[in-house]
Amino acid sequence: MLRLCFLFVLTFPVVVSASDGAEETDFRQLVASAYVEPFKTGDIDKWIDAFDQEAVAMHNRRPIDRGRGAIETFGRTVHKFFELKEYSVEVTDIRVSADWAYTAGEYITHFVSREDGSAPFGREQGKFMLLWERQPDGRWKIILDTGNSNQ
Repeated sequence: MLRLCFLFVLTFPVVVSASDGAEETDFRQLVASAYVEPFKTGDIDKWIDAFDQEAVAMHNRRPIDRGRGAIETFGRTVHKFFELKEYSVEVTDIRVSADWAYTAGEYITHFVSREDGSAPFGREQGKFMLLWERQPDGRWKIILDTGNSNQ
């Protein structure tokens, strides 16, 4: 007689507890405070602190940025040449497993050239995913930043 066993595990990982007993991590708040707000306001020093040294970023219309230095250069270049007329992010999905987590969702951007006021990409809607890794000190850092436009 053949017996089949099934194991179903349901998880709803919106909030995760750090294994060292630290306070719970709210990833929606982490995305907003460490990624969205600093980039929106041009605080690249704060924004880049959210990234691991070996992080990878894959953004629209450009080659892959490998390493925190390349990602920082990207952020500074964007703010040198463009004003963000609109920049909003909605986290729709969060998944956490031990020392790894991802946040995914949708974004809207509207970049305007500082030189001539043009909007070369228009108002753009898209989706994104950030892959996070818990560091030895318990903080979460982005190891992969990817997004692509719906246009």
